[in-house]
Amino acid sequence: MPHSMPNKADVRARALVIQLARLGDVVQTLPAITALRAQGDVSLDLLCAVSFGRLARAIPGIDRVLPWEGTKWQCWAEQWPTTTDSALNEVRSYLHELAPMAYDLAYNLNQHPRAIMAAHLLARQVRGPGQNGPLSPDLPPWASYLRQVVADRRTNRIHLSDTFCGLCGVQPPGTPPRLLPITASLPPDLAAIGDREGPWVALVVGAGDHVRCVPIAVWVEWITAFLSASPTGQVVMIGSGTERDKSQAIQDGLSSVLLGRVWDATGRTELPQLATVLARCQWVVGADTGPLHLGTAVGARAMGFYFAQARVHETGPYGRGHWVWQAEGERHEARGDGSDLSPYPSPPTPHLWPIAESVELILTGSCQRVLEGWSLWESHLDDWGAYFTEAGSPVMPDQQREAVWRTIGAPSAMELSS
Repeated sequence: MPHSMPNKADVRARALVIQLARLGDVVQTLPAITALRAQGDVSLDLLCAVSFGRLARAIPGIDRVLPWEGTKWQCWAEQWPTTTDSALNEVRSYLHELAPMAYDLAYNLNQHPRAIMAAHLLARQVRGPGQNGPLSPDLPPWASYLRQVVADRRTNRIHLSDTFCGLCGVQPPGTPPRLLPITASLPPDLAAIGDREGPWVALVVGAGDHVRCVPIAVWVEWITAFLSASPTGQVVMIGSGTERDKSQAIQDGLSSVLLGRVWDATGRTELPQLATVLARCQWVVGADTGPLHLGTAVGARAMGFYFAQARVHETGPYGRGHWVWQAEGERHEARGDGSDLSPYPSPPTPHLWPIAESVELILTGSCQRVLEGWSLWESHLDDWGAYFTEAGSPVMPDQQREAVWRTIGAPSAMELSS
């Protein structure tokens, strides 16, 4: 059972945000951290995967980043039946090194058992999944809403970042959060990225989820169209080391005339270096994946190709002036308020792609047509968080978001400074 929190006005309260998911989720936690920090003078730390530690230190409002080493916990779990005492001693030592003193409150943003366990090991009280006890099957309202969205996503208009705010008991901040400036040295042959005349486009060649990868042939055609239409345009290919072969295949498909304006950074940048590259580009283009969201957090405009269950209203680029091409599946009949007109589900991999249309949008700020089988959405922000309007439609917030917030509620975050 969690202990009661101290009530000492002369002691600065300590809170921990827990985000143990992937890069995109860490970046999309920024609005919640911004809103929490605005609540008062509270020490706010972040627990995330060890691989994101250096990047997470650039999140404004975070005092300390705690690295969660998942491989160690996996090893301890495997040792447990045969070496319980030694594994338990190692766990105790690890937790003491991670956080010598228990936090007053943990804001847990994940429903995975490891996050719930971490929350109860490191804090006296928990908000979010696990707040009713580490073994309780009961979920708080916003966590239940997230689970419902997974089952039936057609009418959802609440962005994942804003749902994280709800889990923390705060409303969205109403402004697009940014990472603190990150300066990391690049390999010598990449150091000139951003120095020449542009526009510069960072192209995310892959995705963490294989089904969300844009085909190689599509990227070859897209780069060719962009560089042909923009004589000074530059393309920087980014991705993990496992995508080096993909980036090479893309280059093999390009005309040698264009290769002088294509920069291959795949597998060659740590996260701080990747952030530096993205900050030097005006645009980041790709599927719904972590680097796309990281690009918006360092100031680039984003253009996403969303398909294979990726959905603009849930994980579209957060902020203002970003664009998403949403592949359309079956159109469901509208209810009285028209709230379920959004495309769902998306086809696994579209047959046609809005290549000329997306290039035109980047270079001119508009496009003359929307390719059949796709819809085009622009991002906006208000006091209820992020929302998206379809191209050609009035810029009017969807009233369903406010209704959800008023129904589920956003109770004030626990007053830690009292």
